Amino acid sequence: MSDRQKRILAGLAAGLFIACVLHSVTRIPGSSLTELVQGYEYRSYDSRMKARAAYSEEGSIDDVVIIDIELSSIESMGNYYDWPHAYHGQLIDVVSSGKPLALLFDIIFDPKSSDTYDLVQTLVSNQAGPALELKQAADQFLISHDPSRLVASTAQSPVIHHTLVLEHPDTTNFLYAMDGLPGDYAAVGHTLDLPQDVAERLPSAERIGNIYFDLLNASQGIGTPNFPPDNDGIIRRAPTAIYFTGSKDVFPSISLSAAMDILGIPADGLHYDFENNILRLKDSNANVVREIPIDDEGRMYVNYYGPFKTFSYIPYLYCFDPEMLDPSYWAGKIAIVGSSLAGLGDLKSTAVQESFAGPEIHANV
Repeated sequence: MSDRQKRILAGLAAGLFIACVLHSVTRIPGSSLTELVQGYEYRSYDSRMKARAAYSEEGSIDDVVIIDIELSSIESMGNYYDWPHAYHGQLIDVVSSGKPLALLFDIIFDPKSSDTYDLVQTLVSNQAGPALELKQAADQFLISHDPSRLVASTAQSPVIHHTLVLEHPDTTNFLYAMDGLPGDYAAVGHTLDLPQDVAERLPSAERIGNIYFDLLNASQGIGTPNFPPDNDGIIRRAPTAIYFTGSKDVFPSISLSAAMDILGIPADGLHYDFENNILRLKDSNANVVREIPIDDEGRMYVNYYGPFKTFSYIPYLYCFDPEMLDPSYWAGKIAIVGSSLAGLGDLKSTAVQESFAGPEIHANV
């Protein structure tokens, strides 16, 4: 072997050795070099997303629509926290009648007291021949405040996906880890069928924060809304699924729950290829219908199409009333119910904008 060939081989060996060292060092969590490389990757991703967003137009995407709890809806319908659940039941009935592909709620519902409803119902039933106007007013109140309507409407619609809160324990507030599913939650058709070794590589949670289990049980699909930010506080990645350690079940994200329903993906149709960082979605015939790039924890990078309101927004008030918006508008669309109001606390920091409505992150996913 000539001296020149020896020098070439030595150079290649040195380069390969340095590359292996750098690869190993940058895999060490918390190391300064790892953080340096991650910081470069984050800035590169942010730059690409912002460059893409510069060419987008407001409302240019309308196959996924945000049903927005915004100022005009609150001014007309009252303080959001005072809305009876029957309002959301009516929204479900109206939108579902238009045959959308999916209707997602980026809202966490808790049971509401039915004391006022029960009191009015008792007073009306005990009245001997109440005045016509009084009876009409009471009947209207009972219809618009029926506490069972949200669950009933959810059960009757085949396109509803509600939010499941998976979280870590908070012992300060006596919120402890759970050793199984809550007894009132059946989780039928809501979990994924994954090998245990795959499940354990996904982001995990130790407790379920929901308490309105009648609603979850009635829903066609459920999913997690989690968007944990990166170390700098910016949301770039979204979990595709979360492993609940209490029962060893895996729950999809709410966006993936809807996508599986639309594409006909069974519970065992998700195939995580961590070697190539690809999630393959297979239908019931084992045909690959989607391939999604993922990281080592099964999270996908959010492919932002543009800044706030690149997707179409329609006030909740209009969607709630079929006379204001014909339900046929929803045919073939995906609707996401949420809020763009700062007061409702769902504004996030993203790669394309510092203040970005949470429901639109789901839309981008």
